[in-house]
Amino acid sequence: MEENTKVTFTCPNDGEVSQDDVVFLCNVCSHDEIKEIDGVYLCKRCETDANPLECRICGSKEVKMHAPHLDLPHKEPSSN
Repeated sequence: MEENTKVTFTCPNDGEVSQDDVVFLCNVCSHDEIKEIDGVYLCKRCETDANPLECRICGSKEVKMHAPHLDLPHKEPSSN
């Protein structure tokens, strides 16, 4: 996968973490609303209003997703 199409994650405590170390949490949306984007599960409400990603290493719910090739409203701005 090219670097500009890679989804990466940053935890405020552990720095860059792998996708295996991030879990998607949502207790609000129905199963029908969840979609898979490049191996990451998101729902419409959570990609715009919430922070549904949790670090499996430390438990932080402040994990940011970096996906420069995806136009998602709730993502960390690209550093480029």
